[in-house]
Amino acid sequence: MSKVKCDHCHLEFSDDVMIHDGEYRFCCNGCRGIFHLLKDEGLESFYSKMGSTTLSPPAEQFEASSNFDTPAFSERFVTTTKEGLSQVSLVIEGIHCAACVWLNEKALHKMEGVIEAHINYTNNKARITWNPADVKLSAI
Repeated sequence: MSKVKCDHCHLEFSDDVMIHDGEYRFCCNGCRGIFHLLKDEGLESFYSKMGSTTLSPPAEQFEASSNFDTPAFSERFVTTTKEGLSQVSLVIEGIHCAACVWLNEKALHKMEGVIEAHINYTNNKARITWNPADVKLSAI
């Protein structure tokens, strides 16, 4: 068995578990899916910005995003601008390089209803402004 690098996360893995997709090699279907999403959205420059950094797979999937739409959450964390837009600051876990910041900001700006999105690399805090008539926070 030899080791190969995943074309998305750049982590090494055993070639006996490799997922081939044309000329590309992936360690899992998650990496393959994200790789194609970035290509389809014209965001493949993420990989040049990433350089030799490797990505870590997420520890667990956050399933309670619907809690973001509750009145209790809104009262505590969401503010309303004078234009009627909503704003929130959230910590995004797993950001470990400038390429992560760039990719997350680009992805957020492409979402319908998101007006602004700025991520502070030093504290991983995202400041998001959106139109609640167009999108729910849980969808963001």
